[in-house]
Amino acid sequence: MRTAAAGCALIRGGTPVHGTGTGEVLICRGTVAASCPHGPAPIDATGCLVSPGFVDIHAHGALGCDFTDPNPASWHQALQTHLQAGTTTVLATLASTSPEQTAAALATADHLLTSKKAPTLAGAHLEGPCLATLQRGAHDPGHLRPAADLLQELTPLPTVLRMVTLAPELPGAHALISYLTDHGITVSAGHSDATPEQLAHARRLGLSHLAHLWSGQSTLTRPHLHRMPGLLEASLASDHLTAEVIADGHHLPAALLTIALRCLGPDRLCLVSDATAGTGLPQGSRFRTGATTGYVHDGYAATEDGTSLCGSTVPLAVTAARMRKLTGATVSDVVTMATDTPARAAGLYPRKGSLHTGADGDVLLLGDDLSVRAVILDGHPMAGGPR
Repeated sequence: MRTAAAGCALIRGGTPVHGTGTGEVLICRGTVAASCPHGPAPIDATGCLVSPGFVDIHAHGALGCDFTDPNPASWHQALQTHLQAGTTTVLATLASTSPEQTAAALATADHLLTSKKAPTLAGAHLEGPCLATLQRGAHDPGHLRPAADLLQELTPLPTVLRMVTLAPELPGAHALISYLTDHGITVSAGHSDATPEQLAHARRLGLSHLAHLWSGQSTLTRPHLHRMPGLLEASLASDHLTAEVIADGHHLPAALLTIALRCLGPDRLCLVSDATAGTGLPQGSRFRTGATTGYVHDGYAATEDGTSLCGSTVPLAVTAARMRKLTGATVSDVVTMATDTPARAAGLYPRKGSLHTGADGDVLLLGDDLSVRAVILDGHPMAGGPR
């Protein structure tokens, strides 16, 4: 009997969720294919839902490891932790820190990508340092910088950069947005006091995405007789922008998650983990995210002074299951928000976030409750396998 070639697998017997046709997926040499001459290894998915691997475009780390740490071992630990939980594609998100620390972390990302030593790493996402002081959340105010400074730091543009979250109302932000979008980088509005007019202008310059709704966004005010919408209301009323929610059960209650889904729909609403180095650590642990120290509480993290949440402590699959439970969204819609939509927002679709022919062979086998039963990466079943 011929032994299957590496990265060749035939997944069958499962129930399709999203973009999987009959539920049968053929992977040849790590890529979804219509045929495979190498005798693909069979994988029985009976009793499971078949989904593309989850795509997390906003994750800072895990298990005490933060992506601003340039040590490759730290990156491998964090990425492996997310992979075991079903996240097969990650944008390593760097919180605000010094220019030197950011540059070193970007160099690590470049090394891992060019050497192909981090198969789940799809690039880097800078969250900051060009953020509004009053909306900075857990970001260290001592490391916020003008847009002109970041523009200089990113010239020439690091090849690993895929997304930048910034406050579009800041001085110099227009030039930075234009520079980034002209080079194919997704620009996201976040930690911002932008007005609807300022958001609309940034949209015309190429801004296309919104970081974590309700977190670090200006909201409705009534300075005199009339009510004035903020960035939040402009986000929910937008026609074309994609946006993120953190459905960890602590950042947003069920009513707000439901509003976001009704306003944007699953094709524009992305689930993100915003997972920090506190993910997987026991209650009471301290960790670093960028230049900030966080503290793990019971299921969530906060800054040491308790004034702000500090990212989340769960991987994307957990937020997907909670999104379904809290909002009653269909399995198909939740999977779309964890695969297709974030991959499109980051310019990674259809290679990521889909199971179309030519896509990377990243597949999840899920329970009806969206629990992860098995992870297949590039056609290779990860430890544990389907049950």
